[in-house]
Amino acid sequence: MSIKVRLDPRTHLLILPLMSLLTLVAGSSAQTMAIILLGMLYLLALGLPKKALQYGLLFVCCKVAIFALSGIVFGTFVIVFYTLSRMIPLMMIASALLVSSPSAIMCAFERMRMPKNLIITICILTRFFPVIMQEMAAIRSGMRARGIFKRWYSVLQKPALAYECFLMPLVVRCLKLSSELAASAVLRGIECTVVRSSVHPIGLRAADGIAMLLFVVLATGIYVMV
Repeated sequence: MSIKVRLDPRTHLLILPLMSLLTLVAGSSAQTMAIILLGMLYLLALGLPKKALQYGLLFVCCKVAIFALSGIVFGTFVIVFYTLSRMIPLMMIASALLVSSPSAIMCAFERMRMPKNLIITICILTRFFPVIMQEMAAIRSGMRARGIFKRWYSVLQKPALAYECFLMPLVVRCLKLSSELAASAVLRGIECTVVRSSVHPIGLRAADGIAMLLFVVLATGIYVMV
């Protein structure tokens, strides 16, 4: 039986800058590994073991790529993989916020007296990223159906063609998705000025306080780690 803690969206939003600060001040490899483990522990507590495993494997792949490319002429790729590895802890906390319901996010953030435009932006983003992943899979399926890039390493052989056949349709689709999501948000009353209600339980509870306290304690321990 898996343990799943339900936290308020405001808790994720408060933990996100703390994780950003912790990632920024981390200087050693041991601290970076501890931060990754802290992010994985956070996702596991929320009942997201699949995402925790995915981000853990992504971090390992980035480290392997950095080690393999170090000392070679591919210095730019080393910088890209290093930057990605440093962004993974932030992606972990952000993914916890993205899985929350947009209505719950709007209701919780309105109670914080956040600007309406900022709340709308956050809610649009929470709906945009899951949809864009589906669009990427659809573009990939369409490419395979047309006999383009049948194997995974074909992209490395023809990067210019990969840009033309994948990224350009993705950009066009993103423009259309932005209009569709905006129209859907307006239809659901995102611009309504009255106090919003939600079917999802909203409110800071003991679990939120304990999660914040444990995160601060563990983050402090990582910061003072030698």
